[in-house]
Amino acid sequence: MPAAEHGEWLAGNAGGAWRVGDTVRRRTGPWTPAVHALLGHLRPRLAGVPAVLGFDDSGREILSYLPGRVVDIHAELLTEAQLISVGRWTRSFHDAVAGFTHPGPWRFPATRNPVLVAHNDIGTYNICFDGDEVAGVFDWDLAAPSNPLQELAYIAWHCVPLWQDIGPGRAAANLTLLAAGYGNIQAADVLRAVPRRMQFMLDWIPAAAAAGDEGMTRLMANGEPGQSLRYLAGLRQRLPAIDQALGR
Repeated sequence: MPAAEHGEWLAGNAGGAWRVGDTVRRRTGPWTPAVHALLGHLRPRLAGVPAVLGFDDSGREILSYLPGRVVDIHAELLTEAQLISVGRWTRSFHDAVAGFTHPGPWRFPATRNPVLVAHNDIGTYNICFDGDEVAGVFDWDLAAPSNPLQELAYIAWHCVPLWQDIGPGRAAANLTLLAAGYGNIQAADVLRAVPRRMQFMLDWIPAAAAAGDEGMTRLMANGEPGQSLRYLAGLRQRLPAIDQALGR
């Protein structure tokens, strides 16, 4: 393919994409029809979701580009208002996806007793902001049947962020903001769900790579799941102090 057709390379941990004008081009997988059906359901019901525009001559999916700023969590933390906005957007998404079903296949395994189709990868790297407000959430390839608590646990890992040691007081405060934005859920319940949710994903990565998932093979080449397992071990040690800071 000529370089001009590629456009601007948008790096990603599990594969990346190409920006061509106001579109994004990505490789597809067996899960793509399910993801496209999900996006088609959400577009009239939820702001900040990419539109499916078809496929290019190379067989890549074409999605609309979502403008906004992606926060580098290695350099700065989300603001209080951004955390609230992430929680609020996630609640709007879960309300909008209610009643949607699809037989799959999905890329990511479903949880037991799912109640909705979750995004499953709402981390700072997949969120673009307009100031303090969520402007869009992209990379829906890990969407699969799950439940709100598991979704929020993953968000807490990346957006609070619980993978970092930011001190128990700030971690508790940020968890409280995220839960308040979502509504009708306790920050302590989200906290306690994080280790199991992350272990579930980290166990899946090598299994998916062994089954031929090229994106997960790339993640393993970049040090996963080992790196995140070390972060998770650190969180397990900090959990009591964060729980105490939440007033439990």
